[in-house]
Amino acid sequence: MQNIALIIGTLQGGGAERCAADLSFIFTQRGFSVFLFTDLLIKIEYDYAGTLVDYSFALSSVDKTQGANPLQDRVNQLKNLKRKYHIDIAISFMQLANYFNILSRGEEKVILTTHSVNSEYAKYEKSVFWAEETFCELYQYADLITFPSEFCRNDWLRHYGDKNGITRTVYNPVHMMQVEENASKENLVIAVGRMHSIKRQWHLIKAFRLVKEECPDSKLILLGEGELRHKLEILVKQLGLTGDVEMPGNVKNVRDYLIRAKVFVMTSRYEAMPCSVLEALSAGVPVVACDSPGGIREELGISYEKKDIATPIIGECGIITPYITEKETDDISREEEMLASEVVHLLKDDDLRSQMAAAAVKMVQRFSAEVIASLWVDDIFKNFQIRKADQEGFEKIREKNIESFQKPEIANIQMYVSYYRLLEKWMTLHEKGGSTRQYFISRGIKKIIIYGLGKMANHLLEDLKGSGIDIVCAIDRNAINKYGGFPVITAEERIPEADCIIITPVHEAEAIKKNLSDRTLLPIISLAEVFDDYKQ
Repeated sequence: MQNIALIIGTLQGGGAERCAADLSFIFTQRGFSVFLFTDLLIKIEYDYAGTLVDYSFALSSVDKTQGANPLQDRVNQLKNLKRKYHIDIAISFMQLANYFNILSRGEEKVILTTHSVNSEYAKYEKSVFWAEETFCELYQYADLITFPSEFCRNDWLRHYGDKNGITRTVYNPVHMMQVEENASKENLVIAVGRMHSIKRQWHLIKAFRLVKEECPDSKLILLGEGELRHKLEILVKQLGLTGDVEMPGNVKNVRDYLIRAKVFVMTSRYEAMPCSVLEALSAGVPVVACDSPGGIREELGISYEKKDIATPIIGECGIITPYITEKETDDISREEEMLASEVVHLLKDDDLRSQMAAAAVKMVQRFSAEVIASLWVDDIFKNFQIRKADQEGFEKIREKNIESFQKPEIANIQMYVSYYRLLEKWMTLHEKGGSTRQYFISRGIKKIIIYGLGKMANHLLEDLKGSGIDIVCAIDRNAINKYGGFPVITAEERIPEADCIIITPVHEAEAIKKNLSDRTLLPIISLAEVFDDYKQ
């Protein structure tokens, strides 16, 4: 009997966490001894099988006295736990756990599982856990790296490579929610997901206003909870949809809602392999989703041959519509119109919906626990590649990562120092009765774009209130407006016309300028430069 360690930050909240919990049952039922290495100070929400082992990735709790390296201490702790429980196979979930798993590698087999479109996240997650060097060098010493969709695996191959042939697509097991066909379903549209900027439920709410015009008796239910709830509630009210849109929050009886629904909708910016979509399909609910990086096409039976589509494509189990780009106005976009049109299409076409429902129930069988169990146990575990590891090369890479751990801390210190200096200048200016608005007004700057919506942006917006200076838009990695009154785009989208761009994360100003200068001719000014050049 082999011992398996499932290494995961928590057992609550997300798809990767639930996958770990599901695999604990699968491996236990197949005769393995399962140990779940997770932080026991965090409430466990998912059912699991096996033995819990307390382990936290939090470096802040490590004793840093006498020059100790917190990363080294935490890696050593994980390595000792693997030895204590005689772990034969260590499987980690998501990048933080993957990083610790590979650094603590001993004699056991090491499997790293990713649960995202890695190159998309790496654009914004500026840390060693998402660094290109980590993926291209350190991770190549694993025995296996798994991906939740072929899209995600191909994305990895394009950006980071596979020196030793260790990458493989392994789908997450799906909680099947079979329901009996209900011919008398109401015109109910449903979406499931955290209320977060990545999920972009605001597009669905805007599109649903058009759905209501064609199907007056239709209803929209948004399941999930998150930081955007209040803003979504405001949008519902603004669009006159109060009473037509329900937000029950996090619920355990998702099946009860799927029984009633005719159409499931997804508007995410990117999704590796959305389990909520598979659960809807298992319940015979067809899907309408905007095209996005990730595995949505694999789930709906649509090829990747056509990219950057301009019109909808009908698949076996649902329909994809063009990717929804964030716009500079609150007007309903053409992409949102197409999303609404296809929702109406499925609400009205009972024959097409029934055809897709039947195909969906058949398709999701390849994601069943039984199929995934056989893949792991009868294929992966029994056919591990026997290859001679370059131990000397691995040790060099490992030591390089551990020794360079202090660099992120130095970067953080530099960030705080730059903000301290900025605020000191800002306070001095205010004490003299000045404000940033005078800088812009004196230079004839009437329209600006703000780069970054952190705390410095909040202070800037307060300073500009009543000045008449127009905020054309903001550029922010989450592309969601926390302050209201202007649109927000990502750094990859088209930059509109303005008098200048103001960078608020001043510690990264030079890198941001370099990136933006290749895409726009607008003047790019750091907020620090505003104070350095200011003349009262």
